[in-house]
Amino acid sequence: MSTTLGSRIAALGICVGLLSGLFVLAGVGYPAPPDSGPNLADPDVSPDEFAGEHVETGGEVIGTDPVTIEIEDGTRIQRLPVENAPDVHVGQEVIVDGTLTTDGTLVVNRDRAVVREPWETTYMYAISVLGALYVAVRILDGWRFDPKAIAFSPRDTPLHTRYLSEEDTDG
Repeated sequence: MSTTLGSRIAALGICVGLLSGLFVLAGVGYPAPPDSGPNLADPDVSPDEFAGEHVETGGEVIGTDPVTIEIEDGTRIQRLPVENAPDVHVGQEVIVDGTLTTDGTLVVNRDRAVVREPWETTYMYAISVLGALYVAVRILDGWRFDPKAIAFSPRDTPLHTRYLSEEDTDG
């Protein structure tokens, strides 16, 4: 019994090691994205320093005529007018990149802009959590864990059918 238990623990360790190695390999296997220049949300970056350069930033839309975004860096708030912006509404989040002019306006490529409603991120995480809970419940319903053997095995009777009467299971 201890030999079987030891081999299962060793196999589990090898699988975890291989999975970790695949994560590392996936992380280093892709080339770094091209440098898009300074991010104006960084606290040590001032828009005045980068006039004429390509920059990337994101923030909340606070005005639409002209489009103005508010960039927060944790210590200060910057307001940046955006030229050639996509169709946006006040309160939306936008990520843009473009060329910063000498008057402080960001001329963006509207096709590369990302516009999000404030609720979209919350929705994305909520759906992910619900999906994970659904999968966990399905696994717990159909499988059981035997700690002595360190193994999962299918249940003879799934948990959701144990408490149904004979009439409910027939049709």
